[in-house]
Amino acid sequence: MTIDFHDLTAITDALKRVYGEGITEQFNDESLTYHQFPKSTRKPRGLGYYFSIRYARAQGTGARGESQKLPDPLVGKFDQGTISPKYIYGSLRLTGPMIEAAKGDMAAFVEGQADAMDDIYQSLIVDLNRMAHSDGFGHLATLSEASDALTDSGTTTWTITCDNDTGVMYLQEGQLVDFYDGAAVDQSSVASRISSVDAQNKTAEMEVNDGTYKANHPISGFSSYTIATDAVPDGAYVVKMGTRDASHATTDTYYEMMGLNGIFDDGTLLASFEGITVASYPKWKANILGNSSVNRELSIDLMLQALDVSRTMYGPSGMLTMRMGLGQRRKYANLLLPDVRFAPAELKGGYETLTFAGGDGRTKIVVDPMTRPNKIFIHPEGAIEKYEMMPLGWLDRDQKIHMRAGYDEWDMVLGLYTNLGTERRNACTLIKDLVEPGLWS
Repeated sequence: MTIDFHDLTAITDALKRVYGEGITEQFNDESLTYHQFPKSTRKPRGLGYYFSIRYARAQGTGARGESQKLPDPLVGKFDQGTISPKYIYGSLRLTGPMIEAAKGDMAAFVEGQADAMDDIYQSLIVDLNRMAHSDGFGHLATLSEASDALTDSGTTTWTITCDNDTGVMYLQEGQLVDFYDGAAVDQSSVASRISSVDAQNKTAEMEVNDGTYKANHPISGFSSYTIATDAVPDGAYVVKMGTRDASHATTDTYYEMMGLNGIFDDGTLLASFEGITVASYPKWKANILGNSSVNRELSIDLMLQALDVSRTMYGPSGMLTMRMGLGQRRKYANLLLPDVRFAPAELKGGYETLTFAGGDGRTKIVVDPMTRPNKIFIHPEGAIEKYEMMPLGWLDRDQKIHMRAGYDEWDMVLGLYTNLGTERRNACTLIKDLVEPGLWS
């Protein structure tokens, strides 16, 4: 005989479900670097914002003896650069039933339309911060071994491994990517979508690539590529979908916003910068303190050397900013700890700011977890600006929300026309080839 009593099983149907408020995010949403650059007063309208630069002053000088011919009236060296906006968008589609069903606290954790609008807005801001560290060509990661094989039937998931210092720090779940074997696109893996990211093991699982996203690929011709029984090779680049042509070259026009990796370059990543060819005008490049691609330890002397280079190029006035990631922050702290000179971080406007005793107190360190590893970027305050033709907002020249013809579906588009640029590139100094400590080991 079974005796009934009040346990959880017996009263299950009498219990309520207790729900929390809102949705708890499971990812890092920081966007420090992009927000910190000031907005320029110059707007790149028309054919873009054009500026003139002077490489050297007039050289009609010299000592002469009495009654000797005066120096030739030699003109200085000039050139003209241009900064053009990049067009960056975020798309959103909602169905009518979804909008109505997800209204009010009693029906959903969040108001459906408001949450979707906030989500795409924050997503675009985070992507702008990612671009602020790139070179305009969407490089996200580099494979350290060949991937799992894709299938021609498009029925299996597959895994990529990026066991290097950059790892998978720029990869996100749901992101659409293309793969490049050197300069050429890997045709069998275009428009692949990331299913999950394992930051600790530096791997990412890819969704079944059945060609779903190829049809909307922005690069002409990519939609006709065929998925093959293949593997993406070791050393292949993972790039944001649509940011490179089928055959990539450093002379190509970049689609994304310019970032630190392109600004702090000597012609290796970008043959031309802001319309000026680096090979023709050697002064139009950043100062690179490298070690022939062999990583070395950070030192105080190396940091001082970089500051001296920047100050030599731009003059003695003004504040210098030194930008680094979490790994180099640890290296810097370890250099100072034996002398008990590492002070607690000072938080200013959301930025983790340290100071560097560079001799006159005019250097600050800004730490952003998304800064590229193995590198430290130094530039004068205000040397890098946002050149904005249209600010971030909903594209609403007719109306903010648009009905999709023939469907109870509603489209919204977020966008801005902007670019990062500098008119003082040779005052920017990059320390590269630095040992990057592991985050998980």
